[in-house]
Amino acid sequence: MKFFFDLVPAILFLVFYLAFDIYAATIALMVFVTGQAIWEYFTHGKVSNMVLITFLLVIPFGAITLFLHDEFFIKIKFSIFYWVLAIALLVSSYFYKKNLIQLMMQKQIEASATTWQAINFYWVGFFTLIGLINLVFIYKFPQYWIYFKFPGVPIVMLIFMFSLFGFYSKQIKFIDPETSDSKN
Repeated sequence: MKFFFDLVPAILFLVFYLAFDIYAATIALMVFVTGQAIWEYFTHGKVSNMVLITFLLVIPFGAITLFLHDEFFIKIKFSIFYWVLAIALLVSSYFYKKNLIQLMMQKQIEASATTWQAINFYWVGFFTLIGLINLVFIYKFPQYWIYFKFPGVPIVMLIFMFSLFGFYSKQIKFIDPETSDSKN
């Protein structure tokens, strides 16, 4: 469910982009992520890391885009966002000995430390590659950039996720939510 909630900013951006232009989409995105951060803070007492990272990237890159009237900055934010995620996964794993993918999914999936480490590494590669492909679309195929961003990346992400878990199906065990709740 959270995956689909995280798509709302992309959908909003797409709608405003197609209805108006990239600058209207940038304003809509800036307003939405600000509202999302405020809402999370007042309803949960804190802002989730994903919303915070999005906010910290959208506001400055959006402001520069609007101030300079140059769409490059809001487009490059997409690459930087995915590279920040890749770096966070690497740094947390190698320097803090915390596997963020495992922490997010350990209530749904059981796996060995080696398997979690491999899955984490594949996500690092995936996020890095998505950021690089975004650059290709910015420079070589700018007319198709919006379609790469949405629905392209969410679809590719779902395919990657299902493929990854399919590939590791013998090394992982999906946890039944009912038995998981009875253990706690």
